[in-house]
Amino acid sequence: MSEVDHLLSQLSKERRCYLESYLKNAPRWLIEAFQVVTLPKDTAIVHENEPVKTVYILVEGIVKGTDLRVYQVNYDFMWFYPVEVFGAMEFLLDEKNYQTTLYTVTQCRMLKISKDQFEQWMITDINALRMQTKAMTSYLLEQCRKERLYLFLPGEDRVSLLLTYLYEKSEDGGKAVIALRRNDIAKSTALSVRTVNRTIMDMTAEGILQKEGHKLILKAEQYELLQKQLKAKIDELK
Repeated sequence: MSEVDHLLSQLSKERRCYLESYLKNAPRWLIEAFQVVTLPKDTAIVHENEPVKTVYILVEGIVKGTDLRVYQVNYDFMWFYPVEVFGAMEFLLDEKNYQTTLYTVTQCRMLKISKDQFEQWMITDINALRMQTKAMTSYLLEQCRKERLYLFLPGEDRVSLLLTYLYEKSEDGGKAVIALRRNDIAKSTALSVRTVNRTIMDMTAEGILQKEGHKLILKAEQYELLQKQLKAKIDELK
């Protein structure tokens, strides 16, 4: 049994089905070439402008994309959840260097393969290429919509928007456990830590959020309330 076969047997049904579909036409040499790697929290995976040498497939954990170009301030513009392929966008755009800097937010498990082997597979597998193109297009559309909203929403509503996004990505049994540091939320919303702390304190006092230690808990009914509030604010902008 290869490392990939063993890994697939350990994944949740949803992730296993997606990967099986993604890899269904993959040649055996590719399956055997994949390495399974575990990276600890706060590890840099790739850096913007470095040459693309490796492609990573995220199967467990959370990764963030960080932009360092604006006044040397870290702006965490996106969180990535399984299953996500890093290095595929550069292949599709024919870019020789990575286009963003990526860090692990939690401990992550990934499949790792060389760029050359990944490209050799992609150009011969229309199923995998179609799925990869769809995934990248969906990501770009989501990112574009979020950035447009950030142009007009005040700080408190940016935090609400981020929390609803995190709920949609990590909801389990009617609630989402958000274990992000205040500094991470500030970077993602382009706000100060003071503003984030005040906003979360207000949300907690209003019963929109619950705290368990350093973690935030967002339940289904609270998520729906935030969605209604955001919809009303967005409608006002139209």
